[in-house]
Amino acid sequence: MDELEFRRQAVVDPHDTREEFADMANASPANRKWLEEMKQFDRQLGKAMEVEVPAGLAERLLLRQAMLADPIPDAPVVTLPRRKASGWKPLAIAASVAFLVGVSTRWLPWPLTQTSEASLAQVALAHVYGEEPFIQGVDEQVSLQTINAKMEKYGATLMNMQGMARITYVNHCAFYQGPALHMVLQGKMGPVTLFLVPKHVPLQLEHNFDDGQLKGEIIKLKGANLVLIGEMGESLEPISRQIESRLHWSI
Repeated sequence: MDELEFRRQAVVDPHDTREEFADMANASPANRKWLEEMKQFDRQLGKAMEVEVPAGLAERLLLRQAMLADPIPDAPVVTLPRRKASGWKPLAIAASVAFLVGVSTRWLPWPLTQTSEASLAQVALAHVYGEEPFIQGVDEQVSLQTINAKMEKYGATLMNMQGMARITYVNHCAFYQGPALHMVLQGKMGPVTLFLVPKHVPLQLEHNFDDGQLKGEIIKLKGANLVLIGEMGESLEPISRQIESRLHWSI
């Protein structure tokens, strides 16, 4: 079981008891955080779906069925004034729906509507915000061997790490209609996220972008699109040069 399969299985069944699943869960702090988050989400979803059956409902249904099956002849019909509908029930239903949508849309493909074509910048920013709780403060002391074990699936090799920004995290991630390489480097202003996205992914490209909190740039490389995202005050160009000059492509 690889990292991507583990994360997908954690979403589907975070209580999987297979030995290989447990081994992957304990393989890194990021995996343990991801599994705990999925278990918490599963508990929240279970609570949201619990609906208590009103007391006496079965008896009332049986009585109603009996009355409909054997009506009393010539019984006077009394029309009671209709009560004005209480406002709390629609609000309660709306709140439940909002909760379910809120906790579930994080794992839905981006964008949720087809009103406009998705861009690589949008997907990357959404991914950074979504992954932040799981990798914040994580330093896996990543080695060159580990990086290249992940990069080889994309036809790339990092030749060396000398003089580079410190790399604290690397893994595959479910990006958009397929996997991408997800790496975190330590910049001068904070973490800088790197995505190596296969070129066949059908997303619009914006070379420079920002949302007021984070900014990013996209560079077309030989075998993939390189995405870098960091704080507004971060200089991304030196990091992109470090990466680009050290990458060797086999495709």
